[in-house]
Amino acid sequence: MSIRCQQCGEQLGFTARFCGACGTGIEDANIGRVIAGRYTLRSRLGEGSVGVVYAAEQVTQRRKLAIKLLPPGGENDPLLVERFRREGEVLCQLRSAHTVTTYEVDHDADGSPYIAMELSIGKSLGDALAYEGWFEWPRVLRIMAGLCDALAEAHALGIVHRNLRPENILLEDRPTNRDFVKVLDFGFAKLSAAQLRLSPAGETVGAVEFMSPEQLMSKPLDGRSDIYALGVLGYLLATGQHPFHRSRSYGDLVAAHVQFAPELASAVRPELPPEVDMVFARCLEKDPDRRFPDAGALGALLGVMLAPFGTAPQPHDTLITSIGDDDTAIAAVPGRPKDEP
Repeated sequence: MSIRCQQCGEQLGFTARFCGACGTGIEDANIGRVIAGRYTLRSRLGEGSVGVVYAAEQVTQRRKLAIKLLPPGGENDPLLVERFRREGEVLCQLRSAHTVTTYEVDHDADGSPYIAMELSIGKSLGDALAYEGWFEWPRVLRIMAGLCDALAEAHALGIVHRNLRPENILLEDRPTNRDFVKVLDFGFAKLSAAQLRLSPAGETVGAVEFMSPEQLMSKPLDGRSDIYALGVLGYLLATGQHPFHRSRSYGDLVAAHVQFAPELASAVRPELPPEVDMVFARCLEKDPDRRFPDAGALGALLGVMLAPFGTAPQPHDTLITSIGDDDTAIAAVPGRPKDEP
């Protein structure tokens, strides 16, 4: 999405606050607009996958929330309008505590559609990772478990996210959980054929760093594609490195996703126990049939692995967890050395 500077005509990103060519400030005409007589738009938060998101306030109750609108000119694209509406209706069904709640889908007085959503106060997982560099592995598994809860519900409704990445995940600091996960931007979601027949054939969306092999090859997708993205995400959080960080170009990265197995995460962080290696490696299998069958199964295993720690694991606790039918694994949980980032 882009806009043009009204002063000099320079094409700018939609979130631009001033024109880089002439320096003119860019004002958003939607700020202060009242949607459907109920919601006042207060500030622009950014772009979603199929729209623009604003912080808003409910006129009568003064409740804070987020409003997603179509991008400028989007109302002239019947396909985009219908996709926006249909996706919003499906997303209203998602009630996981770990999914940003969609309250309603409706139309403004001028006929333009909008989606009213929960306004999370969380910080981006991407920002947290950039600041901290890497996370201790029990924290990583806890974040992944929250994601599994959100994804399991979505997958049961035939919704595949397709764009899981740190920027689309928020961490809310709650009294009992400093990393309460909230998943954003199901707008990239792939709905089942029975729900939505509007995605162009062969469409590939999302961030290539987190795409599954089948997604990159434009093959049919199901929830196991999101499982692969979870594996990439977990590996990145636990090591501070992408599984294919040695790729030097877009083509190299695509080839790595499709053809090559990454080195074990413990090769980067030797303190990671074998069970964590196993979780990441199974998520990252090239063949979807070799991954965890669904987010619920992965979430259940993560719950077992995290059970000994409760809500606040301490350095050097011991992990005792059943991995297979007869296997019991025991490993130390090291704390992060003080001289590491």
